[in-house]
Amino acid sequence: MSPTQPISTDLTAALGADDATSPQCFTIYVPNKDRDGQPIADHRAWVEEAIGLMCEINGGATAMPPVDGAWKNEQGIVIRESPVVVYSYIAAESFVASLPRIREFLHRMGRRTNQGEVAVEYDGRFYHIRSYDAEGGTT
Repeated sequence: MSPTQPISTDLTAALGADDATSPQCFTIYVPNKDRDGQPIADHRAWVEEAIGLMCEINGGATAMPPVDGAWKNEQGIVIRESPVVVYSYIAAESFVASLPRIREFLHRMGRRTNQGEVAVEYDGRFYHIRSYDAEGGTT
């Protein structure tokens, strides 16, 4: 079998799994530094809120330990940080119905943690949120 050839084994049976699905994944990058490179004091609270929100909406969420990253802020300064990656396989109906709650969280996090950008990933696409809704609703 070549490395690019699909496995012809029934993995569901081989692993003793109940079923196999092909869910779509929604990922939130929770930053630990602001747009000026300053640490976010309540970083863990944002991670916990992201996990809780995704768990409530989709039935589960996983947070990857801090990863090493870098990006350039508006002044061209490279900011090194260790964001936590929170991902959740979506439950389509509740996910779509909860998009206003997800938006509120992302915009609030961007505003309150002084972000130049909040990043999320969904279905192979990367979304950049750079303008945040005013406190209490959309602008």
